[in-house]
Parts: sequence; C-alpha cells; structure tokens
Amino acid sequence: MRHSLFSLLFIALIIGGCTTNDDGNGPVQPVGQLNLSVEAQPPTIRADGISRLVIFVEMRQGEQAVNDSTQIILLNSIGTLQQGIIYTSGGVALDTLKSDTTAGSGWIIAYSQGLRDSVEIMFTALD
Repeated sequence: MRHSLFSLLFIALIIGGCTTNDDGNGPVQPVGQLNLSVEAQPPTIRADGISRLVIFVEMRQGEQAVNDSTQIILLNSIGTLQQGIIYTSGGVALDTLKSDTTAGSGWIIAYSQGLRDSVEIMFTALD
C-alpha cells in the first residue's frame, strides 16, 4: 500500500509539475540555470526506529540562492519524514527522517519547480 501511494504521488508530481518561466507577456529575460540538490547525512543509519538522518536540500538560480520560502516536496520510500514539505531560507531547506525497524535501502526524492534530485539511503540491521 505504501509503495503504491508513493508511486501515485511521484507520478502526479512528474506529470503536473512542469512549469515555464514564460508568462506570455514578452521576451523572457535570461537567468541562471535553476539547480536542485539533495543530500542525506549520514546516508546510512541503524534500523532501530529511533535513529535519524538530516536531509539537506539546496536550490540555486545560477550563483544565487532562490527566493526564501520556495517550496520543496520530499518523497521517501523508507523511513518517516518529519515534515515532507519544506521551504528554503537562503537557498537551503532541511528535514529529518527517522529510520524504520526493518533493514533495507531506499530513496529520498526532492522535487520543486519541475526539478528533481534523489539520494539513496540505507537502514542497517542491528548487531
């Protein structure tokens, strides 16, 4: 059930999220390329239902940070996100993810303004 909900949300974001900077009111001014990157620190944690990792998302327009309060949607295939929808401040947005109690690997996907990036995470078995 969880994977099917994840898949449906992912597909809806891909299909419905493409945007353009052209509002139809004249020529579009050249701007720096929009970039989105996501990291998980640490990328591997224990599968104890308690351990947490920090999700770090950076979004830039050329060399400049995007406007504050730019919305970023996080999707995860394992673990529990603290927020799931986060907003930039100085081009950066943070969230945390709590581990499941089952070992395995999965993905965190960051999505905003038609851009996507992902990072693999892993929950390791208890000793």
